[in-house]
Amino acid sequence: MEQLQGLTTAQYEIINLLSCINSDEDVSELKSVIVQFLNSRLQKEIDHLWDNGSLTDAHVAAWQHEHMRTPYKHAQ
Repeated sequence: MEQLQGLTTAQYEIINLLSCINSDEDVSELKSVIVQFLNSRLQKEIDHLWDNGSLTDAHVAAWQHEHMRTPYKHAQ
């Protein structure tokens, strides 16, 4: 129980709900539901940014030319 002390109420509730997950199929279905939930939240935020002008066609076009990969140093 000590490990749960740093969790928020929402995180604790999710952990309690996970006790009902008993199979790999259940895990897969839960992952799908969570992805759909997060996708919905993300779409709402994108729509909000678009509606208030924070996100424009120019921003999206600029992303096509961004290099966002992490540079890695090769071990010698």
